[in-house]
Amino acid sequence: MQKEMKYWYLKNFDLFSDLSKDQINDLSSIARFVRMKKGQAIYFNNEPSKKLYFLINGKVKISEIDGFGNELIKSIVLGGDHFGEISNAAYKQTQEFAEILSSEVIVCIFNQDEFEVLMQKHPVLALSFARRMAEKLRGLETRYTNLVFKDVKARLKSFIFDWANKEGKQDEAGLVIKNYLTHGEIANIISSSRQTVTTLINELKEEGVIVYSRKIITIPNIHAFAA
Repeated sequence: MQKEMKYWYLKNFDLFSDLSKDQINDLSSIARFVRMKKGQAIYFNNEPSKKLYFLINGKVKISEIDGFGNELIKSIVLGGDHFGEISNAAYKQTQEFAEILSSEVIVCIFNQDEFEVLMQKHPVLALSFARRMAEKLRGLETRYTNLVFKDVKARLKSFIFDWANKEGKQDEAGLVIKNYLTHGEIANIISSSRQTVTTLINELKEEGVIVYSRKIITIPNIHAFAA
């Protein structure tokens, strides 16, 4: 990838938007950009890895395989976010895998050691990264709190509400989400079963708070849905 294009991608990435031209150029010198297609894996469970991944566009699913061979979906990463840092910082081998959900994505990859050197050199980068990590930790805390204190229907509504706020587009029918998750994947994320999620989605449809299909989910009134 040409130097100018690498600079443009990095400068327009929210985490790096406050960096100077020289600081962006420092990042660009150690960054590797790759294009990947739907279904490809960025890294696999138990592969040695010390890399940080910054998703320029599209969507990526972060999962882990449990002791029974079941996939556990940990998060859905959207363009403008990063991943890989928790597993790489804590383990010599990754305990998860990342799979492309969009038709095509661009991923910016840094060697973790080189990125840490730049954070020491540029405190503004370290501060920005620390703030983003704090946001991620708050999100994990909220998710675990929901698991402990909310029933399955409340967890499902909370998940759809957050999904709509992150990715929904407003039109005359309401807030519309492009639906790229199966009932089984949603169940996986909220720690339920596919059958239960299917039943609860049908209940929400009967209540009139969502219009649900395999391609789109429409929430006519987001405030009523959240009530």
